[in-house]
Amino acid sequence: MRCLRVFSVALAAVLGFVLITAASAAATSGPKVSTVVSGLDNPRDLAFAPDGRLYVAEAGHGGSECVSGGEEGTTCVGFTSGISRVNVWAGSSQRVVSGLASFADETGSAATGVDGISFRGRSLFGIMTGSPDAIPPGLSDATTTMLEQQAGQLVRVRHDGEVEFVAGVGHEDYTWSAEHADLVPGQFPDANPYAVLALRDAIWVVDAGSNTIDRIGRDGKVSIVAFIPNPPSSDAVPTCIDIGPDGALYIGELTGGGNAPGSSVVWRLTRRGHELTQWATGLTAVTGCGFGRDGKFYATEFSTAGLDNAAPGTGAVVRVPPHSTSPTTVVSNLNFPGGFAAGWDGSLFVSNWSISPASGGQAPSGEVVRIALRSRHHHTH
Repeated sequence: MRCLRVFSVALAAVLGFVLITAASAAATSGPKVSTVVSGLDNPRDLAFAPDGRLYVAEAGHGGSECVSGGEEGTTCVGFTSGISRVNVWAGSSQRVVSGLASFADETGSAATGVDGISFRGRSLFGIMTGSPDAIPPGLSDATTTMLEQQAGQLVRVRHDGEVEFVAGVGHEDYTWSAEHADLVPGQFPDANPYAVLALRDAIWVVDAGSNTIDRIGRDGKVSIVAFIPNPPSSDAVPTCIDIGPDGALYIGELTGGGNAPGSSVVWRLTRRGHELTQWATGLTAVTGCGFGRDGKFYATEFSTAGLDNAAPGTGAVVRVPPHSTSPTTVVSNLNFPGGFAAGWDGSLFVSNWSISPASGGQAPSGEVVRIALRSRHHHTH
């Protein structure tokens, strides 16, 4: 699972700092940044329901069953991932979905679980990490069985909080990457469905492990429609997707380790014909993206120093002009920001401390912050 691996690279150098530093919103002289809610368990994607309520995917903190060895090192597995509803005005959150699979390191950080969420009407969809083809060996039979049911699944949340498994995206992506191992030598096969966009006619998923864009039809059939080309080092690691005002899809990428700042690309994919083109360049370690109410494209950068040098205070939210070669900073000094959502009032919402530790007595320290944009300037004469 690529995101767990690359996030662990960033975490290793800064874990001690995170453990002793209180979570806080960024202080800037530009747009106003405020903490909406804290105490979240590795928060990732954000989505607004049609009624205006905000939801957040929490990747969880793994669990007590740990297995060593393999590409990921020690992986701890549990069912601590879920989805919470955030009361923006009261500064509180409530779990509405619990018991989903979570993979993490021994600190409970750098987790993957239900990482992406999206609404289609009143129906809430989530995308689960991993693939049933790549479950770590050595786990108990009960845990393995549950992971086989959940890993890589597109899920739909019922009104009572129960989930329905809609499509085995992770399995399809893992199989495809095994058949195309030459595209990312030494890293394929792999699968980590990470972001989801639920539209009326289809659901779209970006896979941060297989580097693919998938279309899931109403019949649940998974079609792999595009592969994101590799950057200078490692692979693309796409992490976010949104629909633009023109009806095309826009995809941001984290990029794997070894890439310098400025190596990330925003891709544009036509929904008919599936033509993939570079739309903007010069971004760094993108973990979330989307269009604001102003029609402009925004992205969260996990660290402007690049993934290999990520540290608290180096995250940012940037505005990306069409066909630009360098984004415009909106807010800096964020701490490992993750998901993105545009508020109804024009403000932006971002998950902060998205890889915060949450085990060994350490309380979850993930946040959602609100960025109030200043769209008007008043002058006195």
